Amino acid sequence: MTKGFIFLLFFLMTFTVQSQKCDQVLFFGRVKDTLRPQHFYNLMLVNKSTGRGVFGQPDGSFSVYVKPYDTILISVKQYPIQSWVIKPDTNCQMRRLIFIEGAVQEIQQVYVRPLKSLNQIKEEREALALRETRMVSGIEMMQSPITALYQTFSKKEKAKRWIAEQEYKDNQRMIVKELIRTYVAYDVIQLTEEEFDSFISFLNLDENFLKTATEMELITFIKDKFEHFKSFNRMDLAEVGVWRAYLLTDKQIAIEELLKHCVAHKMIDLPEQEYAYFSDYLGFESLYLKNTPDVDIYTQVILKYKSYFVKYHLDVEKIRADYHISEDDMEDWRWELKVRKSVKKAKKSLFRLMNEKGVIYVDEAEFERFSNFLNLKESFLLESSTKEIISFYHKKYLKYVDFTSPKD
Repeated sequence: MTKGFIFLLFFLMTFTVQSQKCDQVLFFGRVKDTLRPQHFYNLMLVNKSTGRGVFGQPDGSFSVYVKPYDTILISVKQYPIQSWVIKPDTNCQMRRLIFIEGAVQEIQQVYVRPLKSLNQIKEEREALALRETRMVSGIEMMQSPITALYQTFSKKEKAKRWIAEQEYKDNQRMIVKELIRTYVAYDVIQLTEEEFDSFISFLNLDENFLKTATEMELITFIKDKFEHFKSFNRMDLAEVGVWRAYLLTDKQIAIEELLKHCVAHKMIDLPEQEYAYFSDYLGFESLYLKNTPDVDIYTQVILKYKSYFVKYHLDVEKIRADYHISEDDMEDWRWELKVRKSVKKAKKSLFRLMNEKGVIYVDEAEFERFSNFLNLKESFLLESSTKEIISFYHKKYLKYVDFTSPKD
């Protein structure tokens, strides 16, 4: 038996005894960053062989019992993962001091733009103009009909006009974006950069208003539209177009469902008894409802809602409470009608009460005209309830305002 064979046999016996002896190995040590001392609150050791993990200590030290030849992964956030195979010493331990270096971080390039002042933006708003493309007209057209025909039908000339229009729209959008960025910086509205484009589309600012509006008018308009934008974005998109299903059978029910949805999401504050009247005021045709995007319809409802209450001088709380008119309030005109048998005095007393409570807003000088428009029958006054009379006056008043308002 050679010396080499004896040595190999001794080594295998030692290894076998050692392996049999170490059912568990204590793997311990410490992690260090040589460049910047820090605490390792997220240090974790994961046994790849078993799938189990334990946390280390904030100072970078760790200790865990594992089996011989298990693979241990050492993970620290923002550092490369370290991997170790457990090889126990004679004491069934493995100690390591592990030096780690932070992973290279790629930072996205950031462009820092100085905010424009409101005066600078105002100058840009006022200077906003569509770049003119040379077109002949009037006498020139008579003098050069061939040139006029060429400019009308030439693809090249049409392309020039299209490019000019697109540049104008881009310039307008850039000015609005700068304006919004300034308002965000001064906490007038709260928007992320990612929301700018969708909000600008939602604004749909009229170019003449953009060029001529005062700062206060712009701020008021944009703040108001921002509230609508938030309301619309809060809605579950799956619910937005649910009312459209009713368009196939009944347009009026579809509009009522639309209004209920707007009220439920606090876009408008409309008492239920006003739904029918407001629906008439909206004047939505079936074709318009079918072909118009949801966001435009909701925006139109909000705008019309505001003009509706301004035009008719309506008060939401008064409507909701039936104008706070009690049976005692109705006694005077009823007494004139039943006891004194004076229909005209009864009508005048009722007219004044309706004005006082805000059901109507008609000058005393217009009493005769409005009374003729009402065409109140004595039998109706005698037989109707307070609620029915209020409803009749309200409905007739809306029609009277429409009838007497100047036509566009």
